[in-house]
Amino acid sequence: MASKIREYYHLVKPGIVRGNSLSLLAGYFLAASIYGFDLVALIGVLIGSSLVIASGCVFNNVLDRRIDAKMERTKNRALVQGTVSKQAALIYGMILGTIGVGFLWILVNPLVTLLGLIGFIWYVFIYGLAKRKTPWSTLIGTVCGAIPPVAGYAAITNNIDVAAILLFAVLMIWQMPHFYAIAIRRRSEYKKGGIPILSVVKGDERTKKSIIVYIGVFCAVAPLLTLFGYTGLIYAVGSVALGAWWLVVGIRTWRESDNKKWAGRMFGTSLVVLLVQSVLIATGHLLP
Repeated sequence: MASKIREYYHLVKPGIVRGNSLSLLAGYFLAASIYGFDLVALIGVLIGSSLVIASGCVFNNVLDRRIDAKMERTKNRALVQGTVSKQAALIYGMILGTIGVGFLWILVNPLVTLLGLIGFIWYVFIYGLAKRKTPWSTLIGTVCGAIPPVAGYAAITNNIDVAAILLFAVLMIWQMPHFYAIAIRRRSEYKKGGIPILSVVKGDERTKKSIIVYIGVFCAVAPLLTLFGYTGLIYAVGSVALGAWWLVVGIRTWRESDNKKWAGRMFGTSLVVLLVQSVLIATGHLLP
């Protein structure tokens, strides 16, 4: 029984759910610090969005089961091994998604419900197709990954304003170095799975250069929340310093002989950046 529960738990890709929930909370608390706290909206958007994201991950497992069978890190997933059937996974995913949409519709607002549905469709179908066809799939996939902070923000505002757009941009740009680092670390697996990601099509060096460029763009975009008056100076200085640290880590270790080791360092740094940046966003309006 316990092993079956673990299998269903891992079907939702809990790491993805946690990461998206973190950025969602950052957007929510930024809006709450400006417009006022709403506990019902917080509960609704956090639980509802988490369930919709989990549903998307389950459907992704179903659609990718043949690709997963070819890759070392995914070959033991439940759908590949047959310990969870395709039909059971589809029912599970539909239940999670339906409950999640219900939370968003009843406890939050129609705009956030729409954002949740867009994120689901984009991740499962648009990104799901793109990653099989084009090395631009990473950029395409950042759209659904950048929706959670917007949803968190809109749970309070029920509106897409400049702050929401900037939150979307910050998270979209953050994802590129993060996922390109994974692309380098797992290049052989992606190649074996037939996924034409940038590291497979253009090689590690091109991917490394792209990582550095996107970190530079992150340094330029993140402080715009202050420029437009949504956060204080401490946020701007902190976000630039955070991006600069990320950039320095990449440049100082650029000539690392093992590209996978370099990418692992950049991946780990990106997780720290996400955590600290989320805290900066959440508290940015409260700080000078």
